[in-house]
Amino acid sequence: NELGYGGITDSVAIEFDMYNNKELEDVNDMHVAVHTGGCRLENSGSSATLLSSYSQLRGTNRFLQDGDYHTAKIQYSPGVDFNPDTQPNWSSSAHLQQFVKSDGIGTLRVFVDDMATAVINVPLSLKYAMRLTGGQAYVGFTASTGSMWQNQDILEWKFLEYHPDPEAACPVGITSRAQCLQEKSWPTFQGQTLTGSPYLEPGGEPWTPEQGSVCTTCP
Repeated sequence: NELGYGGITDSVAIEFDMYNNKELEDVNDMHVAVHTGGCRLENSGSSATLLSSYSQLRGTNRFLQDGDYHTAKIQYSPGVDFNPDTQPNWSSSAHLQQFVKSDGIGTLRVFVDDMATAVINVPLSLKYAMRLTGGQAYVGFTASTGSMWQNQDILEWKFLEYHPDPEAACPVGITSRAQCLQEKSWPTFQGQTLTGSPYLEPGGEPWTPEQGSVCTTCP
C-alpha cells in the first residue's frame, strides 16, 4: 500500500519511486520524495503529504530500476544550513509550511549515488512531523509493487548519530589524535590553504583533510 508506508502515523518517509501513480499525483515514474502526514496522522504516498521531491533522476543518468547497485544517504542535522551554491536542489510544497518552525528546525538531505550533491534539501522540524515517546523512533524499510513486480534488495546499511563536537566524533584510538584535533583550527598546512570547514555550526559539513594532513580518520 503506497510503497508500504501508507497508513503509518507519526512517520517521515523517503521514497524511491519507479512508477507513476497518477491517482496519487506522482511527479513522474522515477523520482525521490519526502512525505509525512504529521503528528498522530497517517502518512501516504499521495501529493497531500508531499514535502519535497526530485524528478530528474533519469536526466542525471540515475536509473534506479536498471538492476545495478545504487547508494543513498539520508542526512538530518540541527539548524537550517541553506547553501544553494553548493547544494542547489531545494524544493518544497505548500504542505511543508506547517513543519517549518523556529524550534526544533533541522535540514534534511537525500543523496542518491552522488554523495557530494543532495537531490533533496529541505528544512524540517521533526517534532511537528512525529510525536515520539521519549524521543525514540524506529528506522526501517518498506516496499511494494501493487500488481507489478520488482526485485528490491538492501545489501548494506548503517545508522550514524550526528556529532557536533569534533572531539566526540574523533575516534579515541588514532595515533595522532591530538594533532588531528589541532589541525581542525589551522587555516593552512605546509603553506597551503586547507579546504573544507570544521564543525562550527549545527548542520555544517565535516572538515576534509588535504595537503598531507595526518587527520585522515576523524571527521
